[in-house]
This record gives sequence, structure tokens and C-alpha cells, in this order.
Amino acid sequence: MSIHQKIQTFCNAAVGEHHRYRSWEHCYGYFRSNRAISLDRDQAALQLGFYLASWGMYRGSSFLLQHAYTVHRGVIDLIAEGRFTELWDADVGASEADVKFVPVIIELIKGVREAYKPFAPAIASAQPTETLITKVLLGTFGCLPACDRYFIDGFKREGLKYSDVNDRFTKRVLDFCLANLGELRAEQADIEKRRGTHYPLMKLVDMYFWEIGYEQAAKKN
Repeated sequence: MSIHQKIQTFCNAAVGEHHRYRSWEHCYGYFRSNRAISLDRDQAALQLGFYLASWGMYRGSSFLLQHAYTVHRGVIDLIAEGRFTELWDADVGASEADVKFVPVIIELIKGVREAYKPFAPAIASAQPTETLITKVLLGTFGCLPACDRYFIDGFKREGLKYSDVNDRFTKRVLDFCLANLGELRAEQADIEKRRGTHYPLMKLVDMYFWEIGYEQAAKKN
């Protein structure tokens, strides 16, 4: 199936304005329209927390479950820093020049990990996971797909290598965007027309590979 079919299948699953998939729209829209988030960090932390809860990051095994929304304040302070300003204005993946964002994204990943570390038990399985970190990036800057199980399975299914979230992975995602930019732009325009919401390229990439991984898991079950 094509990129169009996979993305449309994903979109069609979000039935009604109250579906949990819409939590990403609310979160991303909030951060995109409120650049001065440091002035209202509690509201920003609540927006981020609810989105993460909707997307499975408050399951029983998660350290987030043991904390109030204030656990996200450090992340809010981080993403409000001037060194990440250029990510707010970029639709990452739209140009070959976007490779310049790779070091910035890697720096952001490290920062989010450090912001959550004080709240996570000091065991490897409980430390801030790459799934959590990339979901934060997708819900705020929209600069990287969320690397959960279905996304990773779909990514590998399409013959793309994945070991962890590093500069090589980020460049592979950028290469995929450039190679399929026409189709992704068409989906972007269609969603914006139908929903009135701008979906960044990285969200579309997330949806595409997630749907592949999800369908693969459903067949096995």
C-alpha cells in the first residue's frame, strides 16, 4: 500500500473530535501558537502531560505515573531555550539543508532525557525511554517521529535500519522525507484542508510507519 493509503487509514481511525489521537493535535497546536511557553509553564506542562497520557506514557510501568504534571516543568524550560528556536519555524524534512538540524535535535534529545532523569528510578528499564523522549519531540516541535514499538517495527519492515535514536537514525528519516516529499506534501495539504490542522512532515512519517507496524502486529495476532 502507498503512503497515501497508510496515512489515510491512520487518520480514519480517529473518529470524532474527542478521539485520543486528537491529543497530539491539541498539544502540537498549543506549542506552535504559544512561543512564550516559559511564561505559563504550568499550562504548557499540563498540555504535554495529557498528550503523553493519551499516547500511553502513563502506563503502570512508567515513572510518570508516580508524579504530578509538574514533572514536565523541566522539559518546558528546556524547549523554551533560545538554542532551539530555529526548530519552531522549520518543517523538518522539507529540504536537503535540514541536515543542519540533526545536531540540534540530538542536543534536544539529551536535554529531555536529563530533565526527566531525576524523577526516574535508577534502573535501566525505568530511565527516560527513547519512546517517551521522541513523543515529547513530536508533540512539541514536531521534529522527529515517536519511536514506539509499532513505529520501529514498521520502519524495519520497510528495510530501514534502526538501533536507537541517534544522528544516523535522524538522517535516515530525513532521507525518507526527501525521497517521498511529493506524496507527503500532498497528504499534508489534504489533512490541513479537511481538519484545519497543519501536520508537520515528521508527524506524517510517524503515522506511515506506525500504521505498517500496527497492521503487521494485528496479522500476527
